[in-house]
Amino acid sequence: MAMRMNPWVPNQHGAWPMVVVPPLVGLFWCLKIWDAVNPTDRGDGVHGTAGMVLTFLAVTVAWAVGYLAFFAGGILMRARNATMRGHAVAPTVVYGAVAGLAAALALILQPHLLWWAFVFLPLIAIAVYETWRGTPRSLASGVATTAASAFIVPVTATVGLGATLPVTGGVTWSSNLFTPAVVEALPTAVWVSFFWLLLYTVGTIPYVKTMIRKKGDPVWLAGSQVFHLVALVIVVATVMVRYVHWAAWILAVAVFAAALWRSRAVPASAAAGVPWPPKKVGMREIPLHAGIAVAGVMAALFYDGPLILFIG
Repeated sequence: MAMRMNPWVPNQHGAWPMVVVPPLVGLFWCLKIWDAVNPTDRGDGVHGTAGMVLTFLAVTVAWAVGYLAFFAGGILMRARNATMRGHAVAPTVVYGAVAGLAAALALILQPHLLWWAFVFLPLIAIAVYETWRGTPRSLASGVATTAASAFIVPVTATVGLGATLPVTGGVTWSSNLFTPAVVEALPTAVWVSFFWLLLYTVGTIPYVKTMIRKKGDPVWLAGSQVFHLVALVIVVATVMVRYVHWAAWILAVAVFAAALWRSRAVPASAAAGVPWPPKKVGMREIPLHAGIAVAGVMAALFYDGPLILFIG
């Protein structure tokens, strides 16, 4: 199978929503936060709007191209012959260099982003380790990669905060570099939209396994359904979080209710003999993934709560 893979072009189509959706939701939060900042607290030039745009683009490129590097690197680590390893070296190096340069640019523009290394390094280490040991589709690897994707939402949201005077004047490479103040300043509603996305994407892991690699396994089927039920209950409970708009919440609940239904109905359909090839399973996830993305965007657009930021 490895010989048929093109290390320059990922064949894991289900991963693309996890590459695209988080920066999209994060973009709306970034702009909403920037709009809520008092004009007198906004920076200028590379410390203001221009720097915010450049930083957001750099973070997005680092994330998207970083995924390409991870895919090519996975082929390199798993290749069983010298030919395939040789084919995978160039894309791994090129994509890795581009992602590294983009990340470096983002850190130069907004040093406070280095704080997120505490989150991403362990997740990336788990995913790389699982790939190295030959289990890239393990539960641990899946949870690590989906969690990393969801965390792009708060990361890009802090880009809006990073273009304010309190941050540009208070977080530098020589002072307050690892302060959690910028992260703590994120509105709670940001974390709710992040959590919606995290629960949904993590839930796809056991569900997809019940359709493909663990098809017919009663333990995995029960685990998938229990997870989706618990996830729905948690999402319903987010109605208690202040400043989460009711329309965004209703859409999120509807998505998770539909996800719970499909976690039972689709495997039952497959067990009854209806063909469910991987591509069909993936295509059926598009409306749900789009729905949770729209819910996150709505949570940002309709947010009308406070924004408190102080670096000292």
